[in-house]
Amino acid sequence: MMAENTLEGQKEPEASEQKERQKDVVTVVFTADNHLGYIAFGQQPRKREERQQKVRRAFQQATDFAIAQGVDLFLQAGDLFDTITPDERDRNFVAAQLAQLKQANVRTFVLGGVHDTPAVEQQHSDESAPAPQLSFSRLGALHYFPPTHKNDSDEIEPVILDLHGCRVGICGLGVLAGQEGDPLARLRVRSDIETATIRLLLLHAPIEGLANGSSLLDTRAQVSRGSIASQSFFSYILAGYHHGYQRSHIGQSEVVVAGATQHIDFSTPDQVPGFVFMGIAADGIRWCNHIPVDALLLRRLTIHTRDLWPEKGHSASSPTDIILERLRPLCGEDAMIQLRLEGELTRGQYHQLDLNQIRRYGEEHCFALAIDDSALLLLPEQDATSVGMDERLSPREELIALADEWITAAGDEQEKKALQATKEELLLAMDEMKNRR
Repeated sequence: MMAENTLEGQKEPEASEQKERQKDVVTVVFTADNHLGYIAFGQQPRKREERQQKVRRAFQQATDFAIAQGVDLFLQAGDLFDTITPDERDRNFVAAQLAQLKQANVRTFVLGGVHDTPAVEQQHSDESAPAPQLSFSRLGALHYFPPTHKNDSDEIEPVILDLHGCRVGICGLGVLAGQEGDPLARLRVRSDIETATIRLLLLHAPIEGLANGSSLLDTRAQVSRGSIASQSFFSYILAGYHHGYQRSHIGQSEVVVAGATQHIDFSTPDQVPGFVFMGIAADGIRWCNHIPVDALLLRRLTIHTRDLWPEKGHSASSPTDIILERLRPLCGEDAMIQLRLEGELTRGQYHQLDLNQIRRYGEEHCFALAIDDSALLLLPEQDATSVGMDERLSPREELIALADEWITAAGDEQEKKALQATKEELLLAMDEMKNRR
């Protein structure tokens, strides 16, 4: 879905919105999945630092916009941080943004996400770090809604505000990494939510039927469309977790997904990162605009093995040269590229691919390059001409086989241990890349 506004020239709403902005309208900047502190693709230190600066800058664009517009509410629906232990630079940055919001009389509400909240198994651990938002909450810089992992008999407590003659009720509901079930299906809200004219639910959870582009951590919880349609507490559900902006009507509820403020993976290549600017009155949403932020370009290139080794004829270029030729038009200093290789090839053909040369080219000519070879099927050399064979080796299996050969041939025990450790690290990296597709 294309964005409905741009940041340039947004210090004031458009004329039509200016007229609509009456005293009975509650204005909101809504953001989610900012992932401050995110580190991607094992980039070199300079680019990693530049990447983190872009992530911080995108969040700042949301807070600057909220202050310039003089909105009533700044709402953040989970994964403000990419970790439960952000570094001091990110903590200090958020503290500065929150101080500016508070000075501008913008009320801030933040929901915990799956990345910046201890997982289910860590909740009762003495060694688990608390969610980083708690320190800001204790200092009065924001109101924090922790994800709920409670018994069915527990109620969540709304915050009730009086804004422009309207009573506004706000609740937060999120899931933890490792949590199961439908948290909305068993939701119980304290009865004073019924006194509110405008009822908002901040949600951080997978929603049935929405596109991927998730927070990537393991959670088997999911909010069903049926539970959204059957609940009667909230007219507006403002959701995080999914990384692409979406707006839909389910039952009696308007569901708005903010989307991420930067591309975190390649799962939403057609989405523009940004935040949402809303005006809500007692009679409904007056406007709901997605505001893009400055972001890296996300590009994907898929190459099939038949294009690298044509069945008929002979190519004058090597497979590596063919890939580089296809990559060249996509490269640029602000481009993040995913190169996906798919199809069948023999072990000998696989070794003809100089992936290190391709990675070096990516480092030199674009911001980041990720190579996804999980869709390659490696055929044993002796059966290279047999397409209908039963036994095929995946890249993961190929790595295990080669590594085991090296470990067996190693000269001493220390070398064996080093090779075993390297093998395990590579397998973890391959698994992580597969999960991020």
